[in-house]
Amino acid sequence: MLKILIGLAAAAAIVLGCYFGAEAYFQHRIVGEIEANFAQIRAGGGQAKRGDLAFSLWHRTVTISDVAVEFTAPRPASIKIGRFSAKGLGLQGGADFTADTIDMTNVDASGPLAVPDGVTASFKLPTLQISDFRGPTQLQSQLKSSSSLDMYRFALEQLATIKARSVKASSLVNTTSGNVADANSETEYSDVVLHDIRNGQIASISTGRLRMTVTVTQKGKTERMTVEFANFEMQDFDATATAAILDPARANDAQFYRVQGPAKAGPSTIQTDRGPLFRIEAMKVGEIKIQPSKFKIQDILAFKPSPVAAPDVNKIRGMIDSVASLYEGMQIADTEITGLSLDVPQNGLKLAAMRFNLDRGKIGTFALEGLDGKSPDGPVQIGRFALKGFDVSGLMRQLSQLVTSTKSASPEAALGLLSALEGIEIRHMVAPHKKSGKLINIENATLNWGQFVGPVPSNTRFSLKMTGPIDSKDGEPFTVLRDVGIDYATVTADLGQTWSESERKLILDPVTFEIDGLFAVTAKASVGNVNRGLFTTNSQQALLMATQMEIGPIEIVVRDLGAVDLAVAQYARRQQIDKDTARRVILERIMKLDAAVPIANPTTDALTNAAMNFLEKPLRTLTLKIAPRAKLPVMQLMQLMKTDPSVAFALFQIDVQISP
Repeated sequence: MLKILIGLAAAAAIVLGCYFGAEAYFQHRIVGEIEANFAQIRAGGGQAKRGDLAFSLWHRTVTISDVAVEFTAPRPASIKIGRFSAKGLGLQGGADFTADTIDMTNVDASGPLAVPDGVTASFKLPTLQISDFRGPTQLQSQLKSSSSLDMYRFALEQLATIKARSVKASSLVNTTSGNVADANSETEYSDVVLHDIRNGQIASISTGRLRMTVTVTQKGKTERMTVEFANFEMQDFDATATAAILDPARANDAQFYRVQGPAKAGPSTIQTDRGPLFRIEAMKVGEIKIQPSKFKIQDILAFKPSPVAAPDVNKIRGMIDSVASLYEGMQIADTEITGLSLDVPQNGLKLAAMRFNLDRGKIGTFALEGLDGKSPDGPVQIGRFALKGFDVSGLMRQLSQLVTSTKSASPEAALGLLSALEGIEIRHMVAPHKKSGKLINIENATLNWGQFVGPVPSNTRFSLKMTGPIDSKDGEPFTVLRDVGIDYATVTADLGQTWSESERKLILDPVTFEIDGLFAVTAKASVGNVNRGLFTTNSQQALLMATQMEIGPIEIVVRDLGAVDLAVAQYARRQQIDKDTARRVILERIMKLDAAVPIANPTTDALTNAAMNFLEKPLRTLTLKIAPRAKLPVMQLMQLMKTDPSVAFALFQIDVQISP
């Protein structure tokens, strides 16, 4: 029995010895890894220290207190941690370590920001918890550059070396200060969560609430703006791709890198001390891709205008070009902001949605939908206002040339701004008509242009459908409606013009104009021998080119929608006769006018007969097909119309048809 007890005691002693020996070994190793990192920081000119360290092999926990690290190069920065605790600790072959959970309290970090350069920022986290962590035991490299962008890139590269199931912070406070505008900001985050960190990617980043307060002091006056966001969430942030974009070695890389997936937030508010409250119900941002060769953020940060010296025009132009290039190097998928409102006493403004996307510096469609506001004369509503094909980068470059030029803007330069936009669209717009208390309703209005020849578009199209009150100054044909008690008129128009360089032809199609209840006109026309030189801002050159143009075939279709009967009824009232008599009197006058022509002309006779037939039976369609008998220069026809219209008519073959 004694031998057994002695054997058990010896075994227990061996186990305890191994346990405490292993605990001492692992504690020594952990201390060694920490000191190795500290030594690396000190070698770079920084400082690093810690308080007590406790390790338990049985619970696989390590606790370190009062960690303080200060960097002096490349930029002053510091990190302080009141208490660091890792549970479920494991060392993986000496290169990595794992932990079931890592808890940090009283985390305080400060250092420079990159945008704008020269601004310092501090971050305070009362608590930070990391779950299922795996990462290197030592820093993978030493930062040597003094650029703030390189500091960001360095941090992103370190992120690519770790894995974690989640990172959570109940609250985070970020403050910034030190820029030239004497502005400071404080941002409070709550319920910050990062999910699934691995291979330099974060599956999702979310925060329950963000509140940012910006304070600006200028000329002794202080203005404060407060911004609040709730329920922010971003998907698929790629730290590796972001680091690649900031790498100077990729300055010629034309590939687009996806830096994040969709993001959303809302509701949100923006308010200043003296201004109205601006609200946003929700925001959704599509995935973002960036091209390193165009994303020249370092050139923008390097621009620092002198507060004393006169502005350097070349530097300003270069900065604007860098910003334009930055937009060209971005792709932002479909983005929408919904439920916007501006609380202004007696003149509030609401907007149902704002939608846009960005592809290589160009916004495909920028749309405002559901605008509801007030003007001094009454309510204003717009169902949709859209800019199509908005070239942001191109417009910036053109404006930079105009703004920084010492010469006055030329017509070519001013007209060239049109090339930055492809069209404008308005739908379902309601606005007050002067101070009459009546409303103008624009159901649809679009204007598109393109196929530029120099600064001048050679293709245009305008469409309009609107209803509005008839004013006493509108004149004919609206007088006809007003006289019979109709207060509103609906007008529809569709005008298109296309130039074919290969055929040297200018085509007017469609050409339609309609006044509801009166008439509708459609037409097709073409002009031949139209050379490229016509599309210019040089009036002399345009006039010279115009002399070479030739009239082509023309087709005009007129549909009576009630104009004939209204005109006859109006004439009858004025003459105090019945409608049948009025119609007969009008026909007789047309016949007398035709008889007054000294020379018989088959063309004018055909037109007279058609007009009489059109008046006799209303609600019919009149079709005119007009074709020149030989080549007919436009300028020659215009001159003949002034001097001898009958000769001008004789130059055309006219076919007249009337159908039910």
